[in-house]
Amino acid sequence: MNLSGKALLLLMLSGGLPTAMAIAEPPGEPVQRLFKGWQVTCNNLNDCDIRNVDENMRIVIRHQAGPEGTASLDIMSFDAGKAEGVWLDGKRWNHAISLSDADANNDYANAHSDSLSDIQALVAAAKNAMTISLTSDNEITGSLSGLNAALLFVDERQGRLGNQTALFKTGTEPAGSVPSRVSVAPSLPPVPPVVPLDNAQALLQKVIASQQPVLKREECEPAEDDIARSEAQPLDAQHALVMINCGMGAYQSSSILFITPRAAPEKAQQLVLPLPLHNAEGKPNSVSWFTEASYDPHSGQLFHASRGRGSADCGESAAWRFDGNIFHLMSYNSQPGCDGGEPGDWPSVWATPGYTDSENSR
Repeated sequence: MNLSGKALLLLMLSGGLPTAMAIAEPPGEPVQRLFKGWQVTCNNLNDCDIRNVDENMRIVIRHQAGPEGTASLDIMSFDAGKAEGVWLDGKRWNHAISLSDADANNDYANAHSDSLSDIQALVAAAKNAMTISLTSDNEITGSLSGLNAALLFVDERQGRLGNQTALFKTGTEPAGSVPSRVSVAPSLPPVPPVVPLDNAQALLQKVIASQQPVLKREECEPAEDDIARSEAQPLDAQHALVMINCGMGAYQSSSILFITPRAAPEKAQQLVLPLPLHNAEGKPNSVSWFTEASYDPHSGQLFHASRGRGSADCGESAAWRFDGNIFHLMSYNSQPGCDGGEPGDWPSVWATPGYTDSENSR
């Protein structure tokens, strides 16, 4: 089973780069949706992230798929310096969750647990509560409206209803009855040998000149400084990846990418890659503007990371791996709502077993 992509637009470099093709469907369609004040993101491996949308307090519960899937809880009270305890609707709740005050590493009070039983205990105690707080004055609270529905959705999706490992709908079924998590790394063809370019600047200029209709359609009008930031990298012995920078914003820049025949750069074709989630109309999202784009010809990895605003509390990041024929989606993270939270802490929407990279957010 190929887990490296999902019905993605994949450019075939053999035979003249003409068309798109689809590959095998994944083991699970990723999902990202809201339950009142709570967002649920479950990736293609069925690892799930449940988080609230309050700006002054971030609560994140993560539960990995499978019988032995790990679980974690983080509560970050951004406007509080001291974690005094856990209060539900203004009433103190006795617990074993670790509390930490603001320090040199975090300028806010926080709570953390990696214990499934601790998290289950909090969920059970909060089932009929409306707010949670780490301070006795109850001035800084997080809303619990929608949490029960979000947790029930995750339990059902992961096959945990009535199971000892469920977050919300716990029962007596043993952990071993939960569906397994896909953990086998896909077998991918090797990255093509690197054949250095000896005409990178000429390729850039010829692609800019020949692809004016595409650049105008994309509203990309590179000035001299933008062209200076543009680059070309080798893909294989016959093709290059030309990245035309379209301008620098306050904190990031974006580029239009072209698969370019080395011997005929005027025949370059724009690279557009669909993403795993769908828009409000049910159509697949795609990326044609690659933000902070970079390509490493030695590893075959293409990176894209777009911040929704300067604080990076929202945005998306993706990594693909080129194998000489197609770009395989390896990872994709997305946080659509700009509602506070740690910079770059964007939930996983697509993951590949055995794959990690240093440029994508976790």
